[in-house]
Amino acid sequence: MHLSDENGSKEGANNKRCLLEARLEGRQPIAVTAMANTYELAVNSAIDKLKTSLDTILGRIRSHQRG
Repeated sequence: MHLSDENGSKEGANNKRCLLEARLEGRQPIAVTAMANTYELAVNSAIDKLKTSLDTILGRIRSHQRG
């Protein structure tokens, strides 16, 4: 996880950024980024994006294994 404030000390909308990366064995890393007004919102949004990406990838793997 990497958190950053895109505007530094300046005020601004959606200036908090969260970058998450997941690594599945034998696959390329998966990275997602989310921007929000607070770090909490950015982290929660990034987690949701990462879950969706992992669900898609794991679904494809399971589908491929079945047939």
